[in-house]
Amino acid sequence: MAVQFMFGVPVPVTTPNPKPTPEADNGIWSLYVGDLDPKVTEADLVDKFRLIGPIASVRLCRDSFTGDSLRYAYVNFFTLLDASTALWFLNHKELKGKPIRIMWSQRYPLARKTGIANVFVKNLHPSFTSAQLQTMFSTFGKILSCKVAAENGKTKGFGFVQYDSEQSAMAARNALHGTLVKGKKIYVSKFVKKSARTVTPGEAMKASLQGQNKNLFIARAEQKEIANCHMEKLKAESLPLKNSTHPVHYSSFQSLGKDLIKQRKHSNTGNQSFVGNPLRASKMKTTLSKSHYSSAESKC
Repeated sequence: MAVQFMFGVPVPVTTPNPKPTPEADNGIWSLYVGDLDPKVTEADLVDKFRLIGPIASVRLCRDSFTGDSLRYAYVNFFTLLDASTALWFLNHKELKGKPIRIMWSQRYPLARKTGIANVFVKNLHPSFTSAQLQTMFSTFGKILSCKVAAENGKTKGFGFVQYDSEQSAMAARNALHGTLVKGKKIYVSKFVKKSARTVTPGEAMKASLQGQNKNLFIARAEQKEIANCHMEKLKAESLPLKNSTHPVHYSSFQSLGKDLIKQRKHSNTGNQSFVGNPLRASKMKTTLSKSHYSSAESKC
């Protein structure tokens, strides 16, 4: 098996099995053109693609209510040769300063929707483009679609490669996963839809700890609120009452303060009877309220 170097990475050269060409719809060969700038018009597309050959038609898809561009279109040619040439030479080229993405129009996009033969690539260098991604992965088979995710002109460091067969996708994963590209070790795996992903034990533990920290913060805030509330009561009731011959006793409030201090120390130890259980904290607050200041006439 021959080997060539691409971006400093040894890549085996394989000869994919020939695949049948896309079927023409009534003698018209259709290309999907995506990732368009919102300002691109039908006239812009005609000017871009007519240099390849005669165009049968161009349809820019728009919102049915607002009329705004949906940022993708279909360009139809009379011959397979012209359509293939446009796909080869214009894919990932810029139109109004933004690279466009071209692929054969799929009347039955089941493979794309189910993730079959779709590869997910992450940890890409910020300067890595969709064109470079396609060049690197095209060695392993016929690519239907290739894209590096970007936002506001900046790449997000990950992308997707859709092959025409699962065998090509597996060959690309096995050969390129863990290789260094522009000084970064890339991660290549089978694409899995978000709805079908499973949570790993590590991710579950991380989420659990985050939830416990959040509940602990809420419980401590409730403690602080209770203490501040009754400190205000203590200050207000410490004034001498007119025409009263009996001193005011504050033993219940002192006892409450001691219980709150003990409870706070208890929560800091990470005891699961309180930490991460705001419902029990709420019940405890209610119990303390009933036992220590049942004689109070009004709530804070």
